[in-house]
Amino acid sequence: MNNEDVIRLFDAYSDDLYRFAVSYVGVKQEAEDIVQDVFVKLLTKRLHLDPESEKAYLMTMTANKCRDHLRSSAHRTNVELESEEWNLQYYDGFTEHNKAVFDELMRLEDRFRIPIYLHYYEGYSYKEIAGILKMSESAVAMRISRGKEQLRIRLEEE
Repeated sequence: MNNEDVIRLFDAYSDDLYRFAVSYVGVKQEAEDIVQDVFVKLLTKRLHLDPESEKAYLMTMTANKCRDHLRSSAHRTNVELESEEWNLQYYDGFTEHNKAVFDELMRLEDRFRIPIYLHYYEGYSYKEIAGILKMSESAVAMRISRGKEQLRIRLEEE
């Protein structure tokens, strides 16, 4: 890819990739590094992305980088930020109820939080999420269903 293409993709999708990475790894600085790595990798690759699937491709790259990062020893040495410190960027336009739902979503286990985030906040279908996370559609549906149930229980407790 040439520099202009990467800049265009960065301008179009970096915020979405960053929010996804934060929801995946839970640490603002690590998410910034992951998104940076995605775009650096694009600079070194010679590929042509279909405009209709470029965001899904970038989300898949980001998910892979997040998984790699969570497996690495570097992640184990960092301290996670409190949700109040990094959730503020998501709150623009949220009602108080939406803020409470989002805060509880960020407290769910990764396996439930990530598919729910991709579906409800990024608008991906179960099939697209299955491709991004490399799992079956039925596994995505099950995780979203179980995660929503956990959210419902937590919100009722408040």
